[in-house]
Amino acid sequence: MLTKARLAGHPIHPMLVAFPVAMYVATLVTLVVYAGTYDPFWYRVAFWANLAGVVMAAVAAVPGLVDVVNLPAGTRARLTGLRHAGFNVLALLLFVLSVILIGRGLTRGTFALAAPFVLSVLGCAATVCAGWLGWTMVQTHHVGVRPTTHGVAPDELDHVDDLDELVPPVAPRAPTDIPLRH
Repeated sequence: MLTKARLAGHPIHPMLVAFPVAMYVATLVTLVVYAGTYDPFWYRVAFWANLAGVVMAAVAAVPGLVDVVNLPAGTRARLTGLRHAGFNVLALLLFVLSVILIGRGLTRGTFALAAPFVLSVLGCAATVCAGWLGWTMVQTHHVGVRPTTHGVAPDELDHVDDLDELVPPVAPRAPTDIPLRH
């Protein structure tokens, strides 16, 4: 099942997801550093990392949405894709709330830490769940993986639910394979 959103044959969504993941983690790390130092520099870095994560997550969501709506309905791959999307949306919402709170703290000069920290921890946990499911889509359901056809016409590959359906034919065992007793 090849992805519909691809660039030069490569799936776009996996190319982009590394950016929000890195920025979400950077947000959490810089909030921890701020909690240890109370240096406003780290609070500002947390804001910009959080904002970059939210923007890049929105950008990555576009090809991700294209991919998930093109998964065959009623399949395990589609269910996994919907769960993956759900955890990504949850993470995005948590980090949107976090960036709003951090930004409000910057404009008021009161650097609230508890709520953005908790939201970032929960957002990173949701991102881990989404990543687990995303990898399941690749590893188990082979979404975005160029299949070996095994006799299936190339134009029929987009209609295959799971590449596990493309099992190569098993050659019958020859009678010479059976050990002889003497």
